[in-house]
Amino acid sequence: MKYRGSLAGFIWGTLYALVCASIFSMGKSYSLAFLEFVSIAMLVISPISVGVVTVFFATQEQANNKSYRSFHPWWPVLGWSIISILFAWETIICIVMLLPLYLPLSSLGGAIGGYVRRNYCDKTNVGVVSCFSILPLLISPFETPIQSPELFHTVKNTVEINASIKDVWGTIPNIKDIHEEELEWNLSHFIGIPKPLSATTVEMKVGGIRDLSWERGVHFQERITQIVENEIFAYDVIVDQASMNIAELDTHIVVGDQYFDVVSGVYEFEEKNGKTYLSLSTRYRMTSKVNWYGSFWANYVLDDFHSSVLGLIKNRIENRKAI
Repeated sequence: MKYRGSLAGFIWGTLYALVCASIFSMGKSYSLAFLEFVSIAMLVISPISVGVVTVFFATQEQANNKSYRSFHPWWPVLGWSIISILFAWETIICIVMLLPLYLPLSSLGGAIGGYVRRNYCDKTNVGVVSCFSILPLLISPFETPIQSPELFHTVKNTVEINASIKDVWGTIPNIKDIHEEELEWNLSHFIGIPKPLSATTVEMKVGGIRDLSWERGVHFQERITQIVENEIFAYDVIVDQASMNIAELDTHIVVGDQYFDVVSGVYEFEEKNGKTYLSLSTRYRMTSKVNWYGSFWANYVLDDFHSSVLGLIKNRIENRKAI
């Protein structure tokens, strides 16, 4: 059967994803600390396993074909990604973030499967396939006791605004009625990460609260920690977990959970030659065994967010001046 390998990889990958999703849900319900979804076993070993299974169920001729080993393992990954999106649209965020990792790793699995198949098995070997199939489950118990490292990192972006520093400073506390057309297009919002709607400061003082509302009912608060007029506006971030649940975001990218949290932020102001350079920095915490990959996406999403907010402020101030 020409597509036997791809079908086998798809079935195995889908079953494994369903089992892990069920286990993870059970772990949340019963506080079972040993059930960890964001792990090496799930995010690295499982796509390799899918690639191996795909090639092992292929014909000998297909297993010897380099193109087949490299790209046919993609079909199972793409197949159950599409199914996940069809049944739960919010998973598109997680899927988009995982594919750049899953696709090359499934190709690596295809290469491993091809090597073993060519050198040790001239046909499908159920024993070997079984070993590779359960490899992620075998690794999990050894990985779980290892404490996940904490990573703290700051993302900073700057925009040039053709206005005085006084005009820019006066805009920051309250940014209301944000319309979709005011925000520049970016991938983060396209895949479903909510857009900001408003920011309101009740009392402009250290300890004061700045309320932020995003789409889909997401709510944040920023507790002001430092104010230096025309220079610094700094804050700590307080996440409203109830609003996160209402928003129904993918459970693995929620802010304030065990894996990821936004800690603090700061606006910095500098005036040169009649123009203001406004910088926005955000400090986040990531705690997982795949910080090396998660931080890539955290930096990317925060860079998108900063660009949107700074672009919004720039356009509002400059358009107001033009009028």
